[in-house]
Amino acid sequence: MLKLADLAARPDFRIGPLTVSPPRRLVEGPGGQANVEPLIMQAFLLLIDAGGKVVTRNELFDQLWGGVMVGDDSLNRAIAKVRRIGAEVAPGFFEIETIPRTGYRLTGEILESGNGSPVELDTETPGSTAISRRALVGGGVAAASVAGAGGLWLINRSDPQFDALMRQGEEAVDYGSPGTDTAKYFRGAAAIRPRDAKAQGMLAIALAQRAEYGEPQADVGSAVGEAERAAQAALAIDPGEANALVAMCMLQRSTLDLATFEDRMRSILAKDPGNMIGMRLLWGMLQTAGRSHDALALVDRALAMKPLAAGNNFPKAQLLWILGRVPEADRVIDRAMQYWPNHWYVRGARFAIFAYTGRPRAALAMLDNEATRPQALSPESIALWRVSLAALDQRSPASITAARKANLEAAERYLKLSTQAICVLSALGEVDAAFEITDALFAVRGPSRPHTPAATNPQQVKSTAWRFAPWLFIPPTAALRADPRFQLVCDGIGLTEYWAKRRIRPDFPIGTA
Repeated sequence: MLKLADLAARPDFRIGPLTVSPPRRLVEGPGGQANVEPLIMQAFLLLIDAGGKVVTRNELFDQLWGGVMVGDDSLNRAIAKVRRIGAEVAPGFFEIETIPRTGYRLTGEILESGNGSPVELDTETPGSTAISRRALVGGGVAAASVAGAGGLWLINRSDPQFDALMRQGEEAVDYGSPGTDTAKYFRGAAAIRPRDAKAQGMLAIALAQRAEYGEPQADVGSAVGEAERAAQAALAIDPGEANALVAMCMLQRSTLDLATFEDRMRSILAKDPGNMIGMRLLWGMLQTAGRSHDALALVDRALAMKPLAAGNNFPKAQLLWILGRVPEADRVIDRAMQYWPNHWYVRGARFAIFAYTGRPRAALAMLDNEATRPQALSPESIALWRVSLAALDQRSPASITAARKANLEAAERYLKLSTQAICVLSALGEVDAAFEITDALFAVRGPSRPHTPAATNPQQVKSTAWRFAPWLFIPPTAALRADPRFQLVCDGIGLTEYWAKRRIRPDFPIGTA
């Protein structure tokens, strides 16, 4: 396994147009320079040293993480960041080729000079970008003098294990899928430093996300309780700790109207403008309120801060699609599929854009391939999608009738399939059937039909889906929004009240059929 000491001991070298300094974790090239994390520098060096040969995934796992168990997402993130080096400092000079189910290899012009081998720089040469051994010795003497003058506080100020856990946790938040256990990293960090407000705050966020998204019902109660305790611990140390405040907002969201939730999130972001979780919650709320342009502006702000965070890229594609900019959406989501092929929401966004932009056969091909099938889809959802995609493709009376029947039955039997069914039925022009499910999901008793079978399911009446319903303002539900009955939905779930408080209207027309 490569260690940090290996970076410090390795001399600076040149390869192609790049000058690489492992000790300083610095890469310089025609496009500028990039400071990279230790793990990313180690991955880059492994690919360079292979000289264009394939470095297997197992070799990368062994060399970068040793015996520590990490998932595929960690390796995918590392390779994405190596690719970013090329994009920033030497565009066009090298690429990282993915060898499916095997590994990766370095390709491009960088391998054509010097037989593709690194050329070590003379550390004593005037003008060299490397640090000379004499400078290192002198620096050591200077450091010792500082320590002798009372600078011993610098020693052991950083705990490598704590720092590593925090870094892994934050990367999992930015790049991981809902199935990624981000809490384990922050729980470990908080155990090392119980009085670290950020560690406790991030633990609270990770647990709040677990409680809200996709965890088994049996785990929700314990996650909520632990999240609240972690948030309170963070706020006891630092009352302004932004992550803990965000976590408390997430835990209390069911009791907050949209305007209050927005105000709280904006207040947090005013103090901590770079808080990614806060930004993501806010743009999700804006999309829920039909403010897609404002949501996209916030996504762009987040991308400027973290351009290679998966959590910032798939929302960009989704919002471009929602706003009718499909070619741009395709470019963004195709690149995201290249960088994060195993991310749940990246796959889901690619699938949805295919399904609802006249390419249902491409969506079906994703379902048929285990390597591209959206992981968030249950077996019941996949079966329903097959019937629905056939109708979206053929548009024949028989296929639409079959899809209508299948979606109504699925929504009545499985609460989680309600939104999928509503979107498909609306896209097919089956507006009455879509409202049948919508009325039951939101417990709205509008004049859609005299009897709603799904209303007999007690889960439906207790539905809390109104708290996050961005799908109400996406292209497939345009027919739903155009129907006068949609105003009753807006009244019932608080959207009308929100728009009145903010003195705005949504980006999309309502009830204009």
